[in-house]
Amino acid sequence: SILTRTAVVGVALASCWGASSLPAQAGTELKDSRAWSLQGLRTGYCVRFLIDPKMGSGMLEDGFRLVRADRDSSLHPALRQTIQHQPEFAGWSPSSLCFYFTEAVRVGERRVAEKNRRKSLMIGIWTLAARGQNAGARHDLAVDLYGNQGSLIRAAQQSGVRLREAQTSVADRADTTTDIYTVKLQKALLTWRGRPAGDSTMVDQPIQESWSVSGLRGQMWNARLIRTPSWSRPLVGSLTVEGKGDLAKALKASPIRFVGPLYIGGGGELHFSR
Repeated sequence: SILTRTAVVGVALASCWGASSLPAQAGTELKDSRAWSLQGLRTGYCVRFLIDPKMGSGMLEDGFRLVRADRDSSLHPALRQTIQHQPEFAGWSPSSLCFYFTEAVRVGERRVAEKNRRKSLMIGIWTLAARGQNAGARHDLAVDLYGNQGSLIRAAQQSGVRLREAQTSVADRADTTTDIYTVKLQKALLTWRGRPAGDSTMVDQPIQESWSVSGLRGQMWNARLIRTPSWSRPLVGSLTVEGKGDLAKALKASPIRFVGPLYIGGGGELHFSR
């Protein structure tokens, strides 16, 4: 079966888990330091998995509770197939770990970019499917946000947003050989080895996802990410996870680690509000 703990095959989808299409929002002003612009999106992809509710509950903020996979109407098809074949995981909760590699990020009036134009800035987002206390409405929660450059992390801190430090390495080849994405997040080391497969699909509508995240001063931010990629392609390959810590343990324990699709080109906006 492709739904294994060590290798997952991607499919071409025009939207991420927990995402919905919205009309384009052109000309958004970025004068607020809590409005970020992801400029020159090179690639982006998500890892979708299931998390043990005992572990996930310990990561929740007050007022949140986990969503069971078998009660998630927006559950990703790969995760849905998993719980159909392995019903013992129906009570586990959907989780998503997304990476966006960009040329630059503008945080308010400050633009952050790598001096070496061959390198990319990376923003990572780890979310849990959750509900808020009020009427039990769906309200996903970001466990952690990540950044791979000191200037970006400091710019985020100045606006009250915490980015955990990440280290990234990308061997992205133009031919058909295997690409390698290596991301180190605290005690977890993730290595994706694979390549795009099949035809590219034009993404003609922006993709939105929203969640809450704890700020540096104990406040909760409501975050909204609007992505406008140009293309998507399915991925074929494998993801390996090494190390310790909550993220590594959660990924290793999951019956599925589904990677894809790969988003190419375009940009995005990330808004924080209270």
